Amino acid sequence: MMPNKNSMGLGLKCSQKGQIKMFETVGVLVVFFLLLGVSAVFYFYAQESSLRKTARAGQQQLAFDTWQKALHFPELDCSFLLSQKETCIDILKAQAFSSLMQLNASAFQFYFTEFGDSRISVEQVYPQEIGKEWVLYDSGTGKGEQIASRSPILLYDALEDEYAFGVIEVLRYV
Repeated sequence: MMPNKNSMGLGLKCSQKGQIKMFETVGVLVVFFLLLGVSAVFYFYAQESSLRKTARAGQQQLAFDTWQKALHFPELDCSFLLSQKETCIDILKAQAFSSLMQLNASAFQFYFTEFGDSRISVEQVYPQEIGKEWVLYDSGTGKGEQIASRSPILLYDALEDEYAFGVIEVLRYV
């Protein structure tokens, strides 16, 4: 049986309408997935930025904790008959501690668990004398970004029974 002209013509029109609907559907899907892709890129960029901020805050907290430990270091404090001065470092103890860190690997390893990758130094600033700096701890890495913390301290010289002003600097390598 031969199809008549009306049914063929009607079939062609339906087929063209179907193709148009199909192209509309494909176009909507393309736009949808394009918007979805752009949104995903924006979301992942925002997440990465948030993670970097959180990591940076953690690194700064770690540097602050290291600075606090160094500032209130009981091995170096100025103590007089069961009393101690706040933020005071005994110069003789600092010199002995610096030598110990350079010569004794097990002592260095013990303090590495406390200070990690950092450098702790004390410098006398008043009265100013050349060469009055002591490196208390240095992990030796010195690589990467560093977060520095400086604080004024009091330095006590037990041999001369004199005080001087100094600065303790903690560089935390991250």
